[in-house]
Amino acid sequence: MSDRIAAAVLIVVAVGYIIMATGIQIGMFSDPLGPKVVPILVAVFVIASCTALLLVPRSTTSWPDGPTGLRLLLCLGGFVAYAQLLVPLGFIVATTLAYTLFAVLFHAKPWRALLAGAVFAVASYVLFSVALDLFLPTGRLFAGWF
Repeated sequence: MSDRIAAAVLIVVAVGYIIMATGIQIGMFSDPLGPKVVPILVAVFVIASCTALLLVPRSTTSWPDGPTGLRLLLCLGGFVAYAQLLVPLGFIVATTLAYTLFAVLFHAKPWRALLAGAVFAVASYVLFSVALDLFLPTGRLFAGWF
């Protein structure tokens, strides 16, 4: 049953993906196909795969028990919070908090998780921002420092 639920949800997401892809504006010097083709092809492939899964489910899976389900929901909430806090807090602070949350949810000691999260966030920032010259938000706290 969970295969069919996942397939139905993914079909709805893929249809929304197609609707958003059709809104992509084509530039003056674009290729003849335009930038819409790849997202639409991916969505069509997802719809076809999920339709097959709706008709012939492949497995009988079971839902996780209560504590595991709660941890998974907290992980989902952590990802949503990370996306919302990335710009205001900056990459380093938001990544440290997210890393710490996920490590604690998977039974790490809080202080070790915080330390590892800070090291990971700073190392990732240096790699992406300095070495690869990509923009990462610094947040209000570190505005003008980097």
